[in-house]
Amino acid sequence: MTKKETKLRVIDGSLSLDGVESLPLNVRAYELIRLDILTFRLRPGERTSERLLATRYDLGMAPIRAALPRLVQEGFIEKTAERGTFIAPLTLRGVRDTYQMRYLLEPHAAELAAVRGMDPARLDRLRKVCESKWAADADDAVIHILLANRDFNLAIAEASGNLLLANTIRHLQNLSLRILFLATTQDDAENFWGAGPGRIRDAIAERNGPLARELYAADLAEGERWAMRAIMALPELEGVNLADLNTVRSRHPPAR
Repeated sequence: MTKKETKLRVIDGSLSLDGVESLPLNVRAYELIRLDILTFRLRPGERTSERLLATRYDLGMAPIRAALPRLVQEGFIEKTAERGTFIAPLTLRGVRDTYQMRYLLEPHAAELAAVRGMDPARLDRLRKVCESKWAADADDAVIHILLANRDFNLAIAEASGNLLLANTIRHLQNLSLRILFLATTQDDAENFWGAGPGRIRDAIAERNGPLARELYAADLAEGERWAMRAIMALPELEGVNLADLNTVRSRHPPAR
């Protein structure tokens, strides 16, 4: 981690950014807005503006204006002349696209990490994360679990030795974090955090690239199934008229 890099931390049950005060104002604005989007303090589809964001974060208009293009490019904010500025909606297509990209990249990164080898001390830290037991009464257990899962995957991506690959996976991990925050309860998170990461870690430690790739892909598939089940179970979807969705029948209505 570089001196100016921020890191998500849990403080009093909520997420905070460590080191954000030392950042240039435009970078601080970017990090704070992104954090609130990832953790649903800025909700998908919510309308906003440069002025509202400047007031929210007690920053001037210039830092907000400088931060927005990056957030637009990364898919967290949408901005058009006709509709204005709003938080990018979270859609089923977006979830599927995110996981499809993860399938293409992350298992390969795990194989590269195994072939190259990882620092034994770092592997040991990953082992401890994989075997952690989360307190049943901890209000911030979900945050801890989701961040542990993300950091585990990022450590493997960084160990691939490919900086561009690792940076792309970092963005995908942040998109996934937003997805998982959507409907994750503590019980869900604890059940989701199973033995998969431990087996992946062992395969990397044994320098078994094909096995690491296979195990990572299987764990990713289970994660996608779990996320989709959680999203489809949301009560907000119960009132959706399926005939209004882009299905075969809606695209080709019967002739009268």
